[in-house]
Amino acid sequence: MHLITARMIRHILIAPVFWTAKFVLWLRYRVRIEGREEVKHLKEKVLILPNHPAFIDPPIVLTKLWRHFYPRPMVWEGVYRNPAVGWLMWLLDSVLIPDMDVASRDARARASQAVQEVIKGLKEGKNHILWPSGRLMRDGAENLGSARAVHDILKEVPDVNIVLVRTEGLWGSGFSFAYNGELPNLTARLLHGMGTILSNLLFFTPRRHVKMTMRELPREELPAEPSREAVNTHLEAWYNANGYERATHRSYHFLFGSDEYDFPPVRTAPEINLMRIKAPTKMALREMIEAKLERRLTEEEYKPDVKLEDLDLDSLDRMELTLEIESRFRYRSAVAPTTIAECWALAQGLLDTAQAPPPAREWFKKGPRKPKKRPEILGESVPEAFLRRALESRTQTAVADDNSGAVNYERLLIGAHLLARRFRKIDGPHVGLMLPATVAADLAFVALHLAEKIPVMLNWTTGSSNLEHAVETMGLTHVVTSRQFIDRTHIHMEGAEYLYLEDLRKEISPLEKVSALMRVRFFGQSMHLGLAHPKSDEPAVILFTSGSEKAPKAVPLTHRNILSNLRAAIEALSPTREDKLLGFLPPFHSFGLVVTSLLPILGGMRVVHHPDPTDAGNLVRKTKAYGASIVTGTPTFLGRMLERAENGELSSVRLAVVGAEACPEWVFERFAELCPHGELLEGYGVTECAPVVSVNRPGEARRGSIGQPLPGVEVRIVEPDTFEPLPRGEQGMVLVHGENIFPGYLDGGTSESSAETFHELDGKRYYVTGDLATL
Repeated sequence: MHLITARMIRHILIAPVFWTAKFVLWLRYRVRIEGREEVKHLKEKVLILPNHPAFIDPPIVLTKLWRHFYPRPMVWEGVYRNPAVGWLMWLLDSVLIPDMDVASRDARARASQAVQEVIKGLKEGKNHILWPSGRLMRDGAENLGSARAVHDILKEVPDVNIVLVRTEGLWGSGFSFAYNGELPNLTARLLHGMGTILSNLLFFTPRRHVKMTMRELPREELPAEPSREAVNTHLEAWYNANGYERATHRSYHFLFGSDEYDFPPVRTAPEINLMRIKAPTKMALREMIEAKLERRLTEEEYKPDVKLEDLDLDSLDRMELTLEIESRFRYRSAVAPTTIAECWALAQGLLDTAQAPPPAREWFKKGPRKPKKRPEILGESVPEAFLRRALESRTQTAVADDNSGAVNYERLLIGAHLLARRFRKIDGPHVGLMLPATVAADLAFVALHLAEKIPVMLNWTTGSSNLEHAVETMGLTHVVTSRQFIDRTHIHMEGAEYLYLEDLRKEISPLEKVSALMRVRFFGQSMHLGLAHPKSDEPAVILFTSGSEKAPKAVPLTHRNILSNLRAAIEALSPTREDKLLGFLPPFHSFGLVVTSLLPILGGMRVVHHPDPTDAGNLVRKTKAYGASIVTGTPTFLGRMLERAENGELSSVRLAVVGAEACPEWVFERFAELCPHGELLEGYGVTECAPVVSVNRPGEARRGSIGQPLPGVEVRIVEPDTFEPLPRGEQGMVLVHGENIFPGYLDGGTSESSAETFHELDGKRYYVTGDLATL
């Protein structure tokens, strides 16, 4: 009784929408139907399979078939999110299918669930409608490629009744790919369509002639156990029985319109420089594709222009392959590759991701900061320095990224305050943090400090065993991360519970947000009263060594370590409050955390984050768009940016600081060419040194040198075996002394200082780096 009532209510709500849609479509489209009588006898367990020439064919097909079949449509979830038609998708009880062009494990799982939902509905006798190709027609003919949905449904529901629908006359419509050679903007086209009808006084609207052909597909036309290829070939043959459809235009006004229109060519993917694809990359990709196909590829099948769908890899297979490539080669892509060449390009780091959105206007807002004034650290602990900076510079922009836009200090403090309330409920002093370089990572880091927790930065690139070692070593019960990040990286970790920032954000009520705003804006100084004041020698963060030879070591950096290093770096490099940093190194990297996150946030500068350090194209575009003046990283990452950049795109850079490896000569030369007003400096740092030890000074740089020690940092070069100091010019092992030196590795939360880690020399305690250098 409950199901019948629900169905009746749905039909009552749909009725006025149905008749309105039918009337509006009638004003613009004259539809001729053939074969309707052939399918009228079908009532239940019907699967309707239309072709998909344009975004407008689904409502046309539904209005013609709705009152007879009441089918439940399978709809791309992007349409569901569209405010113009999303409510209608809900009313139709649509089965949502995720975007299959985007590599996502969550999307793959939801796509499989959607197909299973259709299978379940058909087995219960319900009717469904889905578009087999899963995308708009691209060239005037329907191409199913290796789409698997229909095959999977036929396999599970062999007695299903199939109705084929072929719609002709819409290729060339503003809702089709043919109109401007790219995917139509659905909202814009709907508004344009309504404007067309209104400007023609409703009944004078020029009408497009559409032919809709229906046919029942007898199962005997298909093999008893049809393969995916057999099903798709049969459907394509029927959809394209009249050949490639010619694009036609219909005028938009009965007095001033014209049926003449020059259709542009369909846009193609940018060319890939195959000369940059290395032979080992091609070999590795071939093995990956052959493993997925469970057969060997011929030479003809492994050519650059071969489409993956022609190798019988459907959208789910292509998504799986993309995720495997990303996991193995550490590069990312916004869309799943469609050809062999694009697979090579992704593995080689040559496939551009989706272009980053332009900066928010707030990024360029001029606050009361004094442009020529140096950044200043205002406290003796991380939480004190952050709170004092945020209250002093509350209206100034602090951080930015693509998801959060430009965030000022007041918003950052409010967000940290709200998160801290939730982090305080976690048992234990340590909380894991696993996020790329983003505003969310900065926010979570300072929120943990306000909650009197010590962030433990987890390096997800070292593998699950090392992550689990970190969890066990530090006794972690919770790890702060995001669903989007875990979906893309597919990281599983035993022993700790994930705290997703998206879920925590949903817990915050509007009233709580207003309360936090009032407190920060009008009673901000009172927040000092409830602020914990950790001692300067207490840990401010726990980082981990790479663990390349053995289990990673836990490196605690104290508040004094970090803040003294920041103050020394400011004195050495002389940045100003007007400088803008580009931050892309992950915060589990000591340089990424201290220099590209804490330095600007605590010092009063601006930093724009990008989560993927391998995405050279967007890093270049972001540098130009945000006017970044300081870029820091490794020579490898900077070199990739220089390879991608064109003249003028990096002209805002006045300072680039690189370390971790020797900087090649060509990077210096290319930097001088693209950054005529900039200076490239090499430096040296170690995680245990919080992290910067030395750097070349602006205006005094010497190529091939890692520069001079920071102010307050002492460096000694000693004989590696005897620890005897060596004279200038002789190579030896580097020892470092200063306030930036960590107290010792942690073992289960207890500081562990060993003779191998430190060495006493002339009454001073030096850290033994193990690195060789010449003074």
